[in-house]
Amino acid sequence: MKTMLYHVTGSLQGRSQYFDADRISFGIGEQCSVVFDPRKDPIVSPVHAELYVEKHVPIIRDRSEQNALFVNGQQTLETGLQDGDLLQFGERGPLVRFHVLPDKAPGVKPWRYIVSDSRDMVVHTPHRRYTSPLYLGRAILKDAFHYGSPTVRIVAAIVILAPLVIIAALGIGLYQQFQAAAVSEERIAELLGELETGRLSREELERRIVRERQTIEELRREQEELKERLEASVKKEEAARRSEEEVRAMRRQLDELAASQRFAEEIISRFRKGVGLLQTGYALRETASARALRYQGFDEEGYPLLGENGNPLLTLEGDTPEMVIFSAGTGFLIDKQGTILTNRHVVQMWEVYEPVQETLRAGFEPDPRVLRIFFPGSPDPYPVEVLAVSDRVDLAILRTTRPPTGVTPLKLAPPEKSVHVGEPVIVMSYPGTFDSILSRLPSATSDELLREVGSDPIQLPERLSRRGLVRPLTTHGHVSDVSGEVMTYEARSAGGSSGGPVLDRAGHVIAVNHSMLRQIGGVNLGLPVRVVREHLVQLDVARK
Repeated sequence: MKTMLYHVTGSLQGRSQYFDADRISFGIGEQCSVVFDPRKDPIVSPVHAELYVEKHVPIIRDRSEQNALFVNGQQTLETGLQDGDLLQFGERGPLVRFHVLPDKAPGVKPWRYIVSDSRDMVVHTPHRRYTSPLYLGRAILKDAFHYGSPTVRIVAAIVILAPLVIIAALGIGLYQQFQAAAVSEERIAELLGELETGRLSREELERRIVRERQTIEELRREQEELKERLEASVKKEEAARRSEEEVRAMRRQLDELAASQRFAEEIISRFRKGVGLLQTGYALRETASARALRYQGFDEEGYPLLGENGNPLLTLEGDTPEMVIFSAGTGFLIDKQGTILTNRHVVQMWEVYEPVQETLRAGFEPDPRVLRIFFPGSPDPYPVEVLAVSDRVDLAILRTTRPPTGVTPLKLAPPEKSVHVGEPVIVMSYPGTFDSILSRLPSATSDELLREVGSDPIQLPERLSRRGLVRPLTTHGHVSDVSGEVMTYEARSAGGSSGGPVLDRAGHVIAVNHSMLRQIGGVNLGLPVRVVREHLVQLDVARK
């Protein structure tokens, strides 16, 4: 079988390797077919994986003995491959794109692979977002000259001109002004655990809100400066009467950015009321005795007593308040009966929160206590019950105990909808949850709320909701890859964004946001709506 491997990251980054064999091995050992540099890729095993063909089907098997093989972001021991699958050898290890070539394919790389592989490398290489066109142009030229046909080399040299690359960089830089506020989300993601468990003092919360506001103000100034530079560049081009085509290209990009902003605003105004802040809370109960973990006591200000390591002092004895761990994420309404979609890990946070995992291994079990959702414009939260939790993908299907009123359900994309690479998307979510909401309020309002309820995880969201202050944040981006049960897209997010809807230009939900690649800022993973529909059909909650 003829195959081609493109190295997206790692010691062989940018190289394309061709094989006409039924067995290919990967590792740092010299006997392997694909040999990684052990100094640059230390996480790769001597013989990490083996690809072989069985009944004309390519299959890859983990041979690292460390469960360190990933296909399309999913850990696997052995699985069949399809053209375009993304292989990863170890967590944060080198990424390799797998391609199947026709038996009579010529010894050159097709143009579509050159473009898609170059885009992959740009997506997975850390860089400033407004320089993406420069990186992409350089990668395409390099790949075309090394592996393309003579015709492809000529076309690449003609099409990718330096002035257009500079224009694209300026245009994409202006595009940042519509999503730069989302940069602050990453700065407040770390607050989630401390705030939700009630361990964050009011004074510390106030200090972090002030820092967040300063960051937002700095970003706004940078956005204005970038916009002024771009407008000045346009005027300079016109005054100097340079190439009319370049000026028209700049103006087209400005018009496209304005149009993109208009369509985003329309979708946000129509559907944001259906995107809710989902809050969960659970206690920890000893399995053998059914006794719950409790706080040993509280200080004069009402905060739990802390040990030398800074963690609350807990006990199984007495009648002090039980320890309830709060967390929050995003959920969205898909029908008038109250059906809500979110991630499994949002509803069952104990599955991914390592400190709790250690407690569960010590003989405890989770005891859910709180599950409710706050919709924008609704003063009171809706209690929620679990309909189904997938054991295969990161999806949970919930339903409110009473039908929501005044809330517009979001529409799932129709089954025949196909998602294309480069397609613009909008993500609505609650990154950072309460901290993010407070930082967007006037100082007088946030100070008043903190005086009234402090950082109480029950009262604070209720007070925000009654004042009409629960509103999702929106980020913009575009699809960068679609394969199997994973959709990859570039749109900034942070803790709390899990479970948010990913919408297309028509306002249809095309994926459920579930995670981000932390080593590559701004790159997220979503669960395609096709997979969501399969689970809804199983519950007889099918949508048109």
